[in-house]
Amino acid sequence: MIRHAQATLSAAPNRAFGDYDRLSDLGLRQAEHLGEELAASGTVFDRVRVGPARRHRQTADAVVSVYERLGLPWPEVETVEELAEHHGASVVERALERPDHDEELLRLREATIVAESADARLRLYFQAFRRVTLQWAQGILPPSLGGEEDWRSFRARVEVGVGRMLAGPEVARTTAVFTSGGPIGSTVAWALGLGDQAALELGWALQNATVTELVQREGRVWLKSFNAHPRIGSAELHTHV
Repeated sequence: MIRHAQATLSAAPNRAFGDYDRLSDLGLRQAEHLGEELAASGTVFDRVRVGPARRHRQTADAVVSVYERLGLPWPEVETVEELAEHHGASVVERALERPDHDEELLRLREATIVAESADARLRLYFQAFRRVTLQWAQGILPPSLGGEEDWRSFRARVEVGVGRMLAGPEVARTTAVFTSGGPIGSTVAWALGLGDQAALELGWALQNATVTELVQREGRVWLKSFNAHPRIGSAELHTHV
């Protein structure tokens, strides 16, 4: 499972994810480096699945371009709708517009408004993001802020998509899955038998363009590696958002 490369953030913290569904220039470089690393390691995929987001497809396309340039095989890409990211960003937007249920969230919103720099505003925003999404995953957020798909429904949806990939006669020996941090964190938590908070926090830990490996044998699924970064030379290519 491969997390997409760096996407584009808005300058307005409460709309940080408004233009998020496309890779930044840095993200395109990350994805190309990832492709070079996978190719250099001799990795050949029997199947490739992508989530429905543009940033998922752009990351896969950058890896494809490297494989094609090097004359390496690459199977037809299949879209899996269940690998879409959760709606946490929309939940946070609504919570920041109506923060009266949480004094700490109200404080964070006010601090964000008066912050002196864009970096400071984004740091405060992501504090609010973590606080709200954790409340959402725990089921303690006011229902009016939760949206159409709650956290448990998100996890069930991802499990259906992953389960379908792991079942049936067409299971591939090596499958690449390009998606977001939420589905990867949820899948790892499912494989390890962990709960909702752990699933959310695993998603937070994932950096861009990293590889998480799962192995299925005899009907069981093991975690082989988590959040592994390709051996890229520049520190600026290591990002989280």
